[in-house]
Amino acid sequence: MKQRFFLIIATLFATLTLSAKEQPEWLKKAAIYHIYPSTYMDSNGDGIGDLNGICSKLDYIKSVGFNCIWLSPCFVSGWEDGGYDVIDFYKVDPRFGTNEELKRLFDTAHAKGIKVLLDLVAGHTSDKHPWFKESLKAERNEYSDYYIWTEGQEMPQPSFRWVRNKYPRNSIYLSNFFPIQPALNYGYYNPNPANSWEQAYDAPGPKAVREELKRIIAYWCDMGADGFRVDMAQSLVKGDNKNRDGVQRLWRDVFEWYNTKYPNNIMLSEWSNPKQSISAGFNIDLLIHNGIGGKVYRPLVCETSDKMAPTTCYFNPKGEGKIRKAMELYTQIYNDYRALGGYASMPTCSHDIWRLTRMNRNTPEEQKVAITLFLTLPTPPIVYYGEEIGMRNLEYAPAKEGSVSSRNRSACRTPMQWSTERNAGFSTVEDARKLYLPVDNAFSFPNVAEQENNPNSVLSYVKGLLALRAKTPALGVEGEWKYVGDMDNPYPMIYARTLGEEKYVVVFNPADREVSGSIAPLGKRAEWVYGNNPKLTKCKTSNEGHTFKMKPISVAIYKIEN
Repeated sequence: MKQRFFLIIATLFATLTLSAKEQPEWLKKAAIYHIYPSTYMDSNGDGIGDLNGICSKLDYIKSVGFNCIWLSPCFVSGWEDGGYDVIDFYKVDPRFGTNEELKRLFDTAHAKGIKVLLDLVAGHTSDKHPWFKESLKAERNEYSDYYIWTEGQEMPQPSFRWVRNKYPRNSIYLSNFFPIQPALNYGYYNPNPANSWEQAYDAPGPKAVREELKRIIAYWCDMGADGFRVDMAQSLVKGDNKNRDGVQRLWRDVFEWYNTKYPNNIMLSEWSNPKQSISAGFNIDLLIHNGIGGKVYRPLVCETSDKMAPTTCYFNPKGEGKIRKAMELYTQIYNDYRALGGYASMPTCSHDIWRLTRMNRNTPEEQKVAITLFLTLPTPPIVYYGEEIGMRNLEYAPAKEGSVSSRNRSACRTPMQWSTERNAGFSTVEDARKLYLPVDNAFSFPNVAEQENNPNSVLSYVKGLLALRAKTPALGVEGEWKYVGDMDNPYPMIYARTLGEEKYVVVFNPADREVSGSIAPLGKRAEWVYGNNPKLTKCKTSNEGHTFKMKPISVAIYKIEN
């Protein structure tokens, strides 16, 4: 009888977990703009971006079509990993300003109809954090179990990410990324009693860390934050199984509190497995370059020579890309997140990954074709700063503040290019050596001032496409998505966006050659509504279906009418 009872409870819990949840209304119409604060806008002339600089650009951000911004970490940091080594979760780093200035940013943004998300580094701290300084003491204290420690100098196996130290504690600690980032202790999924460092989920240390996490979240939400992107969200509980049941349990505990206290706020996860993350309670999972999402992102847009990515992606003028596996997987992901009631958004790039403008993909028309993908998928679009003007990935950018991991991430973190003035309008500092990172030294680099009034610019294109998406429900998050082209002959790539009687198809040809493709009939007439140039595409409709002829480097959105 007892077993049957628990089985019923477990089944009920699973059913509730997998049922679709209602999203905040504002999220359904969100267009998110990701900002790296150090390089967006410098308001005080010290060569580093700051909060007042971001605040001064809110009208620009709104004019492009974004109604939500996501800030990479802005808390006090040791700056050995671009702000992801936090020293104080409750205080803005002085390089960016003060807590009062962040509050002003919240208030000013809200007055303009813009939401603000912060970056939450939930899994680790800097080794300079006061919690860690207390934890490393030999004498037991309330922070002794905030981190994961051995009881002696015997190295656990495998030794990857375990760090020897000469601290009074005479133990070895687990790091999350770099050695200077000790992992916070949220417990182990299935702790081995023989390993002293593997504490249970409900042990005093892990419970205290979970409560600390809630206090951090509450502090900034009470100040005005509209939510968070959570760094390494899937990794908090150690020794987890493949389904991440341990970390899913943790986040469900957090969201039970969070959704009650802040029902209009959201969280994005760096997880790249939507079935797991949305089941855990996240509103959006990020389909990025790793995890399951990487199997979609990399074959489509990773223009790179990186060993972990294909040498030729789909959005490459060579026109040699393959998409079957990526599209089949995306279809599965799409069905999963729709059933769960969340979203799986693919950012254009981020502070960790290559910009779209790189290697063979470097002309304005190539940029327009590629960015159309991200702005026409059935999830809230996420655009990294500078992508709206086609900023280049600066391969020559020097390593900065822990930017080097598997690649030099400084290349995608260079200053926003506002104008042709000194330092591309980013900073008034006279000595360019004081800039956080160098600006693009190309003779003619893309910038906002030159693109704002140019109807053929990348910026104007992005503005127009975001405006079209905002007024066209079928192109938004509620519209259905379906791949309708030939996956084995993917030039052109074609998918449909529909909602009720509204029908659209999005047709891509990133190749430097003319291509054609046909789909089954969706209606009696196809009308071109958007693209990089209406003269580059043609559609012929017959009883057999629709045939698209696409000139080199072209993209088009067609409205299908009955």
